[in-house]
Amino acid sequence: MRGSGPTAVMGEEDDPSCLTEAEARELVAGSPWRRLVVIGDGAANGVGEHVEGFGRKPWADRVAAVLRTVCPGLAYINLGRRNVLAADVRARQLAKALALRPTLAVIACGGTDVLGEPFDAYAVEIELSRMIGPLRDTGCTVLTMGVPDISCSELAVSQRKAEVRYRVRLLAERTEAISLRHGALYVDLARRPVSPGPSPWSSNAPYLNGRGHAIAAAAVIRGLGLLEKCS
Repeated sequence: MRGSGPTAVMGEEDDPSCLTEAEARELVAGSPWRRLVVIGDGAANGVGEHVEGFGRKPWADRVAAVLRTVCPGLAYINLGRRNVLAADVRARQLAKALALRPTLAVIACGGTDVLGEPFDAYAVEIELSRMIGPLRDTGCTVLTMGVPDISCSELAVSQRKAEVRYRVRLLAERTEAISLRHGALYVDLARRPVSPGPSPWSSNAPYLNGRGHAIAAAAVIRGLGLLEKCS
């Protein structure tokens, strides 16, 4: 997900990177999922800065709200925590997620690893596999998310932008590959183009802001809609 300068986009309703409520409901009409669990790092549970014209809900809450228009009794829990590595997500959150017997699980992690030293994309790939596999073995639909391109955030150190961008794209490739291997759905936020408008990044942290969360939610919902059509 790349940042962009302010232009004609005035708010969520006219942002082509987002979805209207009606569009989102149509995409998940007939949704089979009854229990949604989200695990991950700050990408999973972050609450970004408010952006005028955009809602305040984080992406995961938005996805749950849309699914509840189809299944009002949807059970939803977000186990994500900020500043944790992929290995910590697996060690601290996977067992809890499995105990909840989700029918849909979303894994959003790797950003903390990308910004850390040393960075080992292969190690993150292994951790992702160790999370996706057990969830898929229960019959759960699993969706993974590529880390948004953190190098575009306003706080990215200029001399590290190229390195961070390389790490994000490398991790995106590894995440997509391991997801396909396990039969999971992959949503690519790393290389997703964003329509012109306000930056999707918070000004005080390498996390998505209100617009970024709206865009991420739309990407997940579009992915789920495509999955339904193909099933």
